Amino acid sequence: MVIATLGEVVADYRLRMALAPARVAAMAGITEAQYLGLEHGTAWPGSAAVQAVIDALKIPHTRRLHFQPADSPLDRSLSQILHGYDIPALIVDSEWRTVEANCYAQRLLPGSSTPGWSLPRWILHSPEARERLANWHQAAGCVADLVREELAAGLDNLELRELDRASRPYASDSAPHAADSACHLLRWRTDTGPHPATACLISVPTGRPDLRQVTLIPRGTQPGHPLLDAKRSQPWDGPLLVDLLNCGVCGLLLTGGGAPATYHCATGCLPDFPVAALDFRVAQEVVPRVFGPDECRQLAVAQESLTADGFDMSLNVPVTPKHALDQWTRSMTDTQRRGILTSAVRSITVYGAVDCRDWRRSALRYAWRDLL
Repeated sequence: MVIATLGEVVADYRLRMALAPARVAAMAGITEAQYLGLEHGTAWPGSAAVQAVIDALKIPHTRRLHFQPADSPLDRSLSQILHGYDIPALIVDSEWRTVEANCYAQRLLPGSSTPGWSLPRWILHSPEARERLANWHQAAGCVADLVREELAAGLDNLELRELDRASRPYASDSAPHAADSACHLLRWRTDTGPHPATACLISVPTGRPDLRQVTLIPRGTQPGHPLLDAKRSQPWDGPLLVDLLNCGVCGLLLTGGGAPATYHCATGCLPDFPVAALDFRVAQEVVPRVFGPDECRQLAVAQESLTADGFDMSLNVPVTPKHALDQWTRSMTDTQRRGILTSAVRSITVYGAVDCRDWRRSALRYAWRDLL
């Protein structure tokens, strides 16, 4: 068992001590930007810095035992999520070197399954990248902006400095912006037709602020797209909220299973939660956030364009938030439901009601992802 979100634990102990982020950073001997990156789960300042923060906040040793150490292998649930995607995705470390890649990433980028392979290094140095990327100069510029953003956030290592030097000729004149550098297009050369594109989305896996997930999302449905003929991945099979729920008392991930199926804390801090009931309670919060009125209108326009291109959608897009929740209940597969949850939520912290073992009175705190 591991802490679901290290940043939440650090923030909790900082608030208990009534300390400002700048004060904790000074006590730990790091910059405020490095500390905030750790607390918000957006950057990993290094194992030594994390240890200094833990010591400064006097986090008990009983809690430290459950921290997921940097550079440890992916746990089973995170690996299952990675290989459950039906688009290319890979997990990289703080130096942007591959930790694990799913079958779609391996098909699109054959070298990506090799430990130590680096997407930024491939873009900057590989002749293959110049041949395959129709917008290679733009991609190299995105690498430059991304590296500058990481260095500005306090993440510093030899690989990033080398990438910074190599990418500097392609950097934009203005300072990078997170919204721009976190999602950009790669246009792939094919033998026929327009160049198909993928949007490169960078996120932080739940509970592993030392890692990054790189997801390549197809844009367009032209024949010959390098992603559309890939082998289908295995559908999601299991409780929907596995690895998203953590106990607000002890910080451990809640496990799911059994008969009847429940989510429960291994240390017994909380009452058991019926899987179906808690899944729907969470859906009532998540689905309207993902499928708001504006999003539904945009999806309807996108569906018309895809239909005109001859792309057959297995599920019509919802027209209202209420319709989306109805589809969640009646039409969606667990794989679709799981995809919605993981795209919207980093983690959900569960707090039990005082002196009450009734799960219905427990409070939920959501750590939301930024929706593009």
